[in-house]
Amino acid sequence: MTTNYTFGKEERLKSSLQIQELLKDGQSISAFPFKIFWGESEDPHQKFPSRTAILVPKRKFKRAVDRNYMKRRIREAFRQNKNLIYQPLQERDLNIKIVILLLADEFISFDRLDTGIRELLGKLADKIK
Repeated sequence: MTTNYTFGKEERLKSSLQIQELLKDGQSISAFPFKIFWGESEDPHQKFPSRTAILVPKRKFKRAVDRNYMKRRIREAFRQNKNLIYQPLQERDLNIKIVILLLADEFISFDRLDTGIRELLGKLADKIK
């Protein structure tokens, strides 16, 4: 099975109510520099196996330019590694919502972000199986 390496509008979780609900009641997995909150999606018409939101706290990165820079790098790492989670989800015919929260308070290299995303998505795939 081939995975489409895009991260389009339909794959993004944009509802602030759903994000708050996940942060409050969702299951979580953490490994520095990330914490992932996830839960099953109630939307039966969801086109993709997961909808994902990326959060970089204002408390950690004061300037919007810095927050956006980190979000852009995290999105890219997720986009390249999302097949780690999409395959198990498609095998089990599940739809989930994911919120990726950055825990670090300084800039991190892309290699470290990529490694962290791979590690967390692998843990999440194991929980789903």
